[in-house]
Amino acid sequence: MEKVENLLSRIGNTPLVRLHEVVKGLDAEIYVKVEYLNPSGSIKDRIALYMIEGAEKAGKLKPGISIVEASTGNTATAFAYVATTLHYRMFVFAPKTSCTPERLRIIQSYGAEVEIIDTEALKKEQESKDSGIHGAVVEFIPRQKCLEMELSDPNVWWARQFSNPDNVRAHREGTGKEILEQTEGQVDAFVASIGTGGTLLGVTQALHSHNPKIAIYGVEPAESPHLRFGIDAIPKIPEVAGGILLDILHANILNEVLTVSNDEAIDMAHQLSEKEGLFCGMSSGANVLAAMQVAKKLGNGARIVTVLPDSRDRYLTEEKYTT
Repeated sequence: MEKVENLLSRIGNTPLVRLHEVVKGLDAEIYVKVEYLNPSGSIKDRIALYMIEGAEKAGKLKPGISIVEASTGNTATAFAYVATTLHYRMFVFAPKTSCTPERLRIIQSYGAEVEIIDTEALKKEQESKDSGIHGAVVEFIPRQKCLEMELSDPNVWWARQFSNPDNVRAHREGTGKEILEQTEGQVDAFVASIGTGGTLLGVTQALHSHNPKIAIYGVEPAESPHLRFGIDAIPKIPEVAGGILLDILHANILNEVLTVSNDEAIDMAHQLSEKEGLFCGMSSGANVLAAMQVAKKLGNGARIVTVLPDSRDRYLTEEKYTT
C-alpha cells in the first residue's frame, strides 16, 4: 500500500458514479462525481489547494503570512485543512445566520480562528445608511471584513474565492479534465449549482475545449436566484462582489439556469442516501434533480454529469440548500 507525506495528494481524482434507483424511468444516463470524498469532505479542497499554491508561486503567500477568507462552511473548512497542512495561520469571517454548530466545530478542529459576524444587526445599520445593497449585506459584510484585515496588515492574504482565477483553474485542470477522462469524452451535458461560479466555469472550459456542443446548465435555489435574472441581478461592489459570476454571463456559456426549491433539494439528498448509498448534502440533491430535468429534455441515450459537492454531515443541525 502506498505511503504519502500528507493527504493533499489525495485531493481530486474522485470517482464518477452512475445513478440507478433515483432515476428510474429516465432514458438518459446520469453520473455524479463524488466530491465529498476529498480529504476535508468537499469539492472546495480543490480550490483551496490551487489558490494557496497559486499565491505561493505569485509571491503573495509565504511563511509568516496568514490567510483570511469569508465562508460559512465548505470553503472555510477546506482552507483551514489545507492551511494547517501547509503550516499557515487561517482566519475565517462567518455570518452568524448560516454558521451551524457542526460547521463551526469542523472549521475550528483544523485550527482556524473564526469570527462570527452578526450580519443581521449590521444589515439593519447599513439599510439605514444606504439603500443600494440591501439584499447583499448579509453575504458581503464578512468579505468587507476580509478586505479591511488585508489592507490593515501586510502579513495577511485574502483568498477571494469569488473572483480568484485559480478557483476556475482548479476545475478546468482538475474536475473537468477528470470528467473527460472518466467518460472518455462522451458527455452530452454538465449540470452544477452556481455558487461562486468556479466549478461551473472551470468544468465548462475543460469540456468545451473537447466539444463545444456539450450543454451547460446552472442550478440555483428557487428562493434566491441570481444568474437566472441576468447581469443586473448580480451585485457589483468593488473588491467584494461580481467576479466569476459576471465572467459566466459575459462568456454566454449557459444553455439554461434551472431552479430547485429547498424542500426538493432536501428530499432528493435523503433519497440519494437511502437509495444510492450516497451520504451527500443539499446542493447535491439540487444538482441531481436538475440533472433529471435535463435528462428529460435530452432524452434517450444522453449522458449527463453533475457533482455531489459535499457530505450531509454538514447539515445535521440545519438542512438547507444554499450555493
